Amino acid sequence: MSVPSALVLGGGGGIGAAVSRRLVVDHAVTVGFHEKADRAKALVEELTGAGGTAQLVQSDATTEAGVVAAFDAAEELGELRVVVHCVGGWGYPRITDLTEQLIDEALALNLRSALLALRESARRVVDGGRVVMLSSAAASMAPKRQSTYAAAKAGVEAAARVAAKEVGGRGVTVNVIRPGATDTDTLREGTSPRAIEVLAGSNAMRRLGTPEDIAAAVMTLCAEDSGWITGAVVDANGGLT
Repeated sequence: MSVPSALVLGGGGGIGAAVSRRLVVDHAVTVGFHEKADRAKALVEELTGAGGTAQLVQSDATTEAGVVAAFDAAEELGELRVVVHCVGGWGYPRITDLTEQLIDEALALNLRSALLALRESARRVVDGGRVVMLSSAAASMAPKRQSTYAAAKAGVEAAARVAAKEVGGRGVTVNVIRPGATDTDTLREGTSPRAIEVLAGSNAMRRLGTPEDIAAAVMTLCAEDSGWITGAVVDANGGLT
C-alpha cells in the first residue's frame, strides 16, 4: 500500500528541511523550492539515501503557476494528505522608508504565496488531511521595522482560520505555527550577533529555537489524532509570548 503524499513549500532549508525530514518517515515528500538549488538537492539526496521517498520541484510560490506546479508534482507521488507552507522572508524597513515595491514584494512572498497554497490545499488535500501554515511571533508582537512582515503574517493567520471553516466538513484541519526567533541561516545572515544574543535571551528558555523545535510542533498538528484542532494559532517560541 502506497504511503500518502506530503508537500512542503519552502522545504529546501531551515525549518522546511526539518519538517521534510520528519514527514518522510511515513509520507512521500515533495520539497518545493525556488532558490538555492544545491541545498534543496542535497536535502532530497539525504532523504532518499536514508530510504525515504522524496522529490524536488522548483517553483515560485508567489505565483499561481508555481504553486499549481508544486501541487501537481506532489499528487504524482500519491494522495495528498499533508501540506506545510514554510515560505517567507523579511527585511527591516522603517515605516518612513516603505515603497510600493517593498510592500508588494513582502506581501507576495509572505501572504500571496500562503493564500495560493490555501486555495490549492482546499481543492486537493484528501479528506482528513492536514494543512499547516508558518506565521511568526512578529504577527502578534509587532516589532519595530517589521511592518510589512508582521502585517503579512497576521494575514496568513486570518486566512488560515477562514480556510479551516471552509474545509472542516471534510475532516481537513488548517492550523498555524507561530515561531519566535529560530536559528536558521536566514536569521544568521540578516541579523547582527548582538541582536541574536538579545533574541536568544528574550524567551523563557533563554535560547534561540531550532528548526527541529518548529518541525516537532508542525508534526503535532499533522498527527492522525489532532483532528479536533483546527483554526488554531500555536505559539512555538520557548515562552516568548
